Amino acid sequence: MADRTFIDSAKFALSFADSTAEPVTDEAAVVPEAKKYLLHYLTAYYLVEDFNAVEASNFNSTTETHFKDLSFGELLKRVQTLNKY
Repeated sequence: MADRTFIDSAKFALSFADSTAEPVTDEAAVVPEAKKYLLHYLTAYYLVEDFNAVEASNFNSTTETHFKDLSFGELLKRVQTLNKY
């Protein structure tokens, strides 16, 4: 399992949400901006959770091909399948 990729969901989501946040100077914009921040955080969080689950299944499965053994085309197809969620 030394080759397994694991992303800390909370840290990634916080960094992503922070990188998309804009300073709020207008009091009326606080709630809409907070909603956008939360949307960005939760989207990133659950995306990473899904990635970690799929990635873990590739390393724990004995019948499935691991990411490192996939051709670029096969990897692209897997990513497209994940994007359907």
